Amino acid sequence: MSDDSKRVLDKSLAYLIGPIDEAKDQGIGWRRELIRLSEEYKLKIKFLDPTNKLKGLQQEVGTEQDRIARYRTRGRWKDLSDFMKVIVRVDLRQVDFSDFVIAKVDKSIHMCGSYHEIFVADIEKKPILAIIKGGKKNAPAWLFGILDHNLMFDDEEECVKYLVKINDGDVELDDRWVLLRKQLDEI
Repeated sequence: MSDDSKRVLDKSLAYLIGPIDEAKDQGIGWRRELIRLSEEYKLKIKFLDPTNKLKGLQQEVGTEQDRIARYRTRGRWKDLSDFMKVIVRVDLRQVDFSDFVIAKVDKSIHMCGSYHEIFVADIEKKPILAIIKGGKKNAPAWLFGILDHNLMFDDEEECVKYLVKINDGDVELDDRWVLLRKQLDEI
């Protein structure tokens, strides 16, 4: 690891985008693995994880998925709409607040909200790193018009190793990388 002055990503904030509703593990596994690897590689990135939201924010995994299912089964569309509007607002706000996003894309899992979050991050000109199940050859063609194919990775470890290169100053960042956290400490 390079000296601390080159630790570009210290205090940065990344939002983790990926399917929850249709994922077998509610999208928890890959997120935990990415965070674990980041810690193992001594990255000091903070993660906004929609499967493990900050205290006080409406959750969407575990018993909340049961609530969503009950609303659907019972045809309680207004309740479902009210509940989901909070989740959508909170998750999109986390995209807004993040310095960059990491998205897990798996074409075999329907991911309505994930694509929405990716497109919002793109509109905001944020860096978008994508972990593509089965490699970039399996990425939806549309994403090649949105994402930089050089930021598409086969798995969590390949993505984290790229973050290490950024952190060590071995990758030149373009103007999408607006990292304010260190400067905010000085205000």
